[in-house]
Amino acid sequence: MRAKNEVAHILARSWDEVTSSGLNSWQVRTLRAIKDCRTVALGGHVDGCDSCGHIQISYNSCRNRHCPKCQGHKRVQWIEARETELLPVPYFHVVFTLPDALNGLAIHKPKIIYDILFRAAWETVESFTGNGNKAGMISILHTWGQNLSLHPHIHCIIPGGFVNQDGKWKPSKSEGKFLFPVKAMSKVYRAKYVALLRTSEMEVEQSTYDSLFKKEWVVYAKRPFGSPKSVVEYLGRYTLDSDLQS
Repeated sequence: MRAKNEVAHILARSWDEVTSSGLNSWQVRTLRAIKDCRTVALGGHVDGCDSCGHIQISYNSCRNRHCPKCQGHKRVQWIEARETELLPVPYFHVVFTLPDALNGLAIHKPKIIYDILFRAAWETVESFTGNGNKAGMISILHTWGQNLSLHPHIHCIIPGGFVNQDGKWKPSKSEGKFLFPVKAMSKVYRAKYVALLRTSEMEVEQSTYDSLFKKEWVVYAKRPFGSPKSVVEYLGRYTLDSDLQS
């Protein structure tokens, strides 16, 4: 049963206020897509039945990754698929954040900046797991914060242990109390990210590199208050098909 009121209805009724509220062009473009989704503004198509001759006119979808109409079913599918991958072991919720000194580069070359973010986070986890041991991670990119400003970071769900070279599960030395020391992780993560950025095709001024080492990089790591399944469901609410990595 479709809800009586949708986000699109609210946007349509208050569009003048939305466009004059100081949002950037990305945000306005996204909200316009949600407002116009499956309306005459995006055109339509005709479906016909060869057997009975019934014809139905349907309006086109916006296919924007933030649209609840278009992407809701994909979010559910992703959550269900990730839940089947969870192991019967402790898990940790870990967040790797980029400093705002990289915001300009993230806007200019998002693919390079975000690809390095995933790779640096994974290499950081691997370095703490140990050579020859196999770690695991489900990671999701979020490009903005709660106030809708640019705030690139990835959420990770990481098992509290690893598979050793003999193929046996070994829990982390913390006995489930913490994953790895976050201050040490932050320093390794910063070093790995900067090293990868230097070897990329991105042209970065030395002053930017200098500023990156003056800042404290943030890595958040904590046991989830609920089950690993609850963390997957939490992240799934804010995750759509083009954000996914695993």
